[in-house]
Amino acid sequence: MTELIAAIADGWRPSAVREERDSSGTSFDIVTLEKEDGRKEFRSDHLAFHRYVEGLMEDHGLSYS
Repeated sequence: MTELIAAIADGWRPSAVREERDSSGTSFDIVTLEKEDGRKEFRSDHLAFHRYVEGLMEDHGLSYS
């Protein structure tokens, strides 16, 4: 989550959020960030990350895709 926060502070903007499950059924939030020079993805199954992602979705008008 620290890397995600740092990237946003560096000018990367959230462009998409999605949820995926692995073969064991564990759910992961995946956030895509974009900047003029590329795209990055951050993924985690931690509750704190999920709560942070919920805030990003609200702040940037995103929903799970």
